[in-house]
Parts: sequence; structure tokens; C-alpha cells
Amino acid sequence: MKRNIFKIGLLALTTFAVSSCSDYFDSVPSDTLNLDKVFTNRGLSLQWLTDVYSYIPDDTNMDRLPDNSTQGVWTAACNEGYLPWTQCQSNKIILGTLYPSTSYVRQLWTAYYQAIQKANMYMANVDRCAPMSDKEKAWTKAEAKALRAYFYFNLIRLYGPVPIVGDRIYTVDSPLGDMMLPRNTVDSCFNYVITELKAAINSGNLVSQFQGSNAFDAQFAGNLTQEAAEGILAEVYLYRASKLFNGDPYYKGLKNTDGTLLFPQSEDMQKWEDARDAAKRIIDSGKFQLVYRDASGKRVTDVKQSDPYNSCFYACLGSNDNEEQIFFRTRPDNRIYYEMCPKHSGITDAQVGGGALSVPLQTVDMFFTKNGLSIEKDSTYFTYDTDNPTTVNIRKILNTATYKDKHSGYTYFTPANNYRVMQQFYNREPRFYVAFTFQNRRWDFDGSKTYYTDMSQNGNSGPAKNGHDSPIFGVIARKLFVTPNMRSSIPYSIRLRLGEVYLNYAEACNELGDITTALEYVNLIRSRAGIPEYKVNPSQTDKDARGDDRIELEAYTKEFVRKVIYRERLIELAFESKHYFDVRRWDVADMAQGDGWIYPSYHQGGEGGDMIGFNVDNAGSTAEQTNQLNFYKRLKVQHRIYTKRMSFFPIPQLDINRNRQLVQTTGWTVD
Repeated sequence: MKRNIFKIGLLALTTFAVSSCSDYFDSVPSDTLNLDKVFTNRGLSLQWLTDVYSYIPDDTNMDRLPDNSTQGVWTAACNEGYLPWTQCQSNKIILGTLYPSTSYVRQLWTAYYQAIQKANMYMANVDRCAPMSDKEKAWTKAEAKALRAYFYFNLIRLYGPVPIVGDRIYTVDSPLGDMMLPRNTVDSCFNYVITELKAAINSGNLVSQFQGSNAFDAQFAGNLTQEAAEGILAEVYLYRASKLFNGDPYYKGLKNTDGTLLFPQSEDMQKWEDARDAAKRIIDSGKFQLVYRDASGKRVTDVKQSDPYNSCFYACLGSNDNEEQIFFRTRPDNRIYYEMCPKHSGITDAQVGGGALSVPLQTVDMFFTKNGLSIEKDSTYFTYDTDNPTTVNIRKILNTATYKDKHSGYTYFTPANNYRVMQQFYNREPRFYVAFTFQNRRWDFDGSKTYYTDMSQNGNSGPAKNGHDSPIFGVIARKLFVTPNMRSSIPYSIRLRLGEVYLNYAEACNELGDITTALEYVNLIRSRAGIPEYKVNPSQTDKDARGDDRIELEAYTKEFVRKVIYRERLIELAFESKHYFDVRRWDVADMAQGDGWIYPSYHQGGEGGDMIGFNVDNAGSTAEQTNQLNFYKRLKVQHRIYTKRMSFFPIPQLDINRNRQLVQTTGWTVD
């Protein structure tokens, strides 16, 4: 039997973490196929590449994480949300119990290196597959090269500088010393990823997802296309330029065992120019457009004709007719629908989910009012005494009116009978209603059925009836949820879309001092969302695209506009697995006191500190417990832990122990 025998399904390579060569491989079952058999058969060769594709992260499945998976936990591992189930690895992150020895730390490390190794093996062996045409070989090899670069990018985001394997292929015969590699520097890691992506792009072998008259071609939806590779490249440039990777003082002293400094010692502004130019190339390609939909969901091209709610709702749903999607994963796990659908116990024929992806009020409060201002600064927005929600205030705090969009007339919700909605949930921006399910809002994804979500103690989605399948903060994330009959038409999970590229471009422009251009692209996102645009300078007096008065900023400095961009990004890309990484690369996740832009001004601790929610458990005196307003008391529901060292995962301790060339990341070293 040949020594280079592998499983088709999952290669059991555990890179850099062995005491003997045999530890690199699982035992070989009788039904495994050797490489000669695989790569002389077209179907098996493509199956191998399909397996490489399977390592693209599926961040829509946050609670069920099988071995050898790259599935992410990022929404529930940051201030956006929380999942209460004990199997959720996100709990270890937010509660400060993630350590170098934690299994999930090593699971991601191992899985990505498995994917890299499998990509290497495909590129090294596919040329001997005679049944495949030369064109097909070149095409799929370019895809494998781009995929490998993407997997390295994910490793860098998670762990910082990592060992670069290159084209090495490890077998059971490989000398152990060949596998003991040190960490490459941050710059060399990024340069490798950039070089590999450019090579794949410039080869001309990657297929375009657009065919004919610039029309989306669904047959290539599962491929890492030319456009997807360019999108990934732009994202790589953005991360490389960000503070965490570009002169962060906390990591300046991290060295390899030979004394090599692993992080840049100062900021390099050229990196921001590269990030700006890469984003602009995608914008200027003309291949993608912002999604605009009218009140019926029909595509329109003019923002004035569009309904903000439907435009924002459809923009983040992967489908064949989404003109905004750039990079996406096929066959997303439907688990996210279970997590976002309230339990609705006791209601006949109601949709039933876990309803447990709960949202702290810090995130809820970050969304703007309909006037495009924060709820802290909008003088027309009702503020209430959260410490005294008494029956005297019921008329002020609760409302029974239908609420419609001010531009399109689209109805956001209609309370009925005794179902009242808190005044805080009126007069908010359209993205607010895309993002959240809140108390007494009609669950409007079930056709003609009429029922309301009640997250109080004894409500249909509350703890008394559903136990831990209930939202501990009293608000549920609903973005990305679609009705069961829509799921077949939403076949993709978007990982990069044009709206994000606009914000990437704005961020880079601002860092380079081009505040006007930065705000112009932020305004394109705000206009689509149906809220007033900002003035790009204090003297601008014209109306915005929807005819609203523009908002003048407090200051037109790079530092202030930076916060404006950050806030817009946190709202626009909420629950799209961006927040976790953004606040880290910005180096704001350990902010001591909220600034009113990145975190609410009342919040302390950045990604840590006390998380605020409603009084779901109906705590209080007997009199208070009989008052429906008791639910709306704001309470400290959960305390989270965040320290600067949590900018990155630690290197798995087992790998540190076995590979003496690996050094642990700053802050994680065990004395």
C-alpha cells in the first residue's frame, strides 16, 4: 500500500502539531482511495476540489460546530448577540473562558491548514488527470490557488501572523523537522496572500460569474470567480492597512525565537492607498450595483423610487437576482432560521424556532432614528425614564399606532387589540426593522397568520414556556431570516457585497485625508437606507437624494469622520459576521467608555462590560409584576470579559508544546 493515502472527505492533517509523523493522519480505512486513483478520474478530482470548497466558512451556523469545520461563531461572540446553549463556542469568547487549550481554538487552526494542504495536493496532482481538458485544469488550479489564499487570510484574521506552508505537501514520510515552521511576519503573511490572489486573478483562468451581456450566470455561483477573488483581495488590503496589523503598539514586541519582529513597528500609509485603489477597482468595474427594491419587492434603479426597508432586506440575501453580491457561499446552513425565529409556544401552526439569538440593548440603541441621528442626540425622539416605567407613563411609552415608512409608505408593523409596541421602537430607521424582532411586533413571515411575539416571562417566546430557548435580552435578531417558502430562492450566503465595498472605500479615503469622498460613499449607503445624508462639508446646502435636509457633522476631521464611518458600518453590516473582526482591526474593542458612535455613551468596556436587556424574567415587586411596563425595565443581564489580548485567538497550546519554533501571541503566554 502506498504511503501517501488520504481520505477523500476530510484529510486528517494536523499541521505543525505532531510528536511523530503518524500523528498527521487518521487511520486509513479500507475504502480510501490513493492519489493515483483520485487524480486519474475526473469526477474524483473534482470531488476533491469540492471538498476544498467546503472549508469556506459558514457563519450562519453558530451553535453546531462539527470537527474539522471552519464554521464561525462571530455574531454571538461579539456585542451583536448571544446564544444561551452550552455547546456554543461563542460563550467561551464573550465570557473570557477561551484559552490556548480550548478545543475550538485548535479546531479552526487545524481545519484551515487541512484546507490549505488539500488545495496544495490538488494543484500538484490535477495535471495528470487525462480526462480533464487543459482549460479545465488551469481553471480549477487557479480556483485552488485563490482558495488557499483565502484560507490564509482567515487564519491571519484569527491568529495574526501564522506559518506559511507554501506549496509543501506533507505525507507520512515527511521528516518531522520539515513540519516545524515558525510564524511568518504580518507583512510577509499579507504579501503572500496578495501575491497568490493576484496570480490567480492575472492568470486569466478564473471564470467570471457574469456571462453574455454582463448577466449573472448561476452555473458558476459555486465557484471562486474572478470577481470573488478581486473582492477578497480588496478585503485583504483593508485588513493589512488597519491599525491592528499596521503599527499597533500592543504587538510591537512580539518576536520569533530568532528575534524577528512579527508586527510592523509603525503605520504605513501606502497600505491605505492600496486598500483604497482595490476597493475603487471593484466599484469602477460596473459589474455590481446597490440593491434597490420598491414596496412590492420589485427591482428599481432610482433610489427615489425605492423602498428603504425592502432595499436593505434584499441587499444581504444571496440569490440569483441580487446585483450587489460579490463573494458568497453556496448552500448555506438553514440553522440561522431556527436561531432567529421565535419559539411562539402555544400558538397553533406558528413557525417554531429556537428564538434565542438575543441582542443586547447596546446594539439596539446604536441604530439611528428616522431622522438619521442617534437616539441620544435626536431632540425630536422620545426619551423615557427607564428606572420608572409606571402606569402613569403608559401612554408615553407604549403605542398602538401603525408605523409606516416616511418615504414609501411601507408598513413596518401594526399592533392589534391589546398588543402595544414600546415608543422606543417607533420612529427608527428602516434597517432597525430589518434587524430586530421586538416585544409585541407581529411575526410577519407566516403569510396570512396573525400572531405576535411576546418575550416576557409567561409570553409565547418567554423563559417560563421555552426555558433557554428564549432571548435573555428581550430582543431577537431577525436579519437574514426569510420565510420557509423563500428559502429555495435564497441559495447563497453572502460573504462580501457592494455595500461593504463602499464602506471599505470610504474608510480608506478618510484615512488618506479625503473626507469629502469618504462621506459621499457613506451617503450612498444612508440614502438607500432611507435616512438623511450628511453634509460633505459645512457649507453644503442642497437637499439629499431623497429630498431630506442634510445633517451637518460636529467636526470635519479625519478622527471624527472615522467614527461616523465605523457607526455606519456597524449598522449596515449588522449580523453579517463583520462586527467581531471590525472592532478588533480598528483597535476599539477594549474602549473603556462608549463614545456615542462606536458604542453607546452609557456603555463601559467595549466588547466587554455589563450587557443591558429588558426585564424578561419580570423581576420586581408584586405590584410591578402585574404591570405590563415591568418588561421594559433596563437591567444588567450579562457581564462579558474583553481584554486587548483577545484581538487574536491564541496559538493552540498543543502546537506550541510540540513545535518549539512557534511563539505564543502577546498576552496569551503562560508563565
